[in-house]
Amino acid sequence: MPLKVGQILDEKYRIVRLVGEGGMGTVYEAEHTFLGRRVAIKVLSSEFANNAEAIKRFYREAQAAARIGHENICEVTDVGQTVDSPYIVMQLLQGKSLAAAIVESAPFPVGRAVDIASQTLEALAAAHAGGIVHRDMKPENIFLTRIAGRGDFVKVLDFGISKIRASDTGT
Repeated sequence: MPLKVGQILDEKYRIVRLVGEGGMGTVYEAEHTFLGRRVAIKVLSSEFANNAEAIKRFYREAQAAARIGHENICEVTDVGQTVDSPYIVMQLLQGKSLAAAIVESAPFPVGRAVDIASQTLEALAAAHAGGIVHRDMKPENIFLTRIAGRGDFVKVLDFGISKIRASDTGT
């Protein structure tokens, strides 16, 4: 069941608006009711709510992103469960995907392309150092935002099909 604008989730997140829908879930903008902080909440689609593998993959996304803790990876701050489906609370980003930026203004000047690639590689190097392989790198999973006045600040998204090396998890 989709969340509604104004709905309070887990007694702490007020749904502000629908941001977008993907194959596995829906993303909403929400506000933490006590802190007043805006966040993004990704809810697993109800059609996958009884699929153990989909739920495992969904939670793996949260664990992988939280475990890495790098400035170029979208920060995950919480997880929870709606009546129907699990959800992930993430940093709310303003901007566009690299895919959208390519459609809008390709070809990029060399310096811009190198800067975006360099930040993306730094994020992936941090993930690999933490024993995590993303496995779904594509322009749609690279988000360009503005942070501290810096444009084209890269945030790598969607660790849903990442691989966490067993030797690094203690299992």
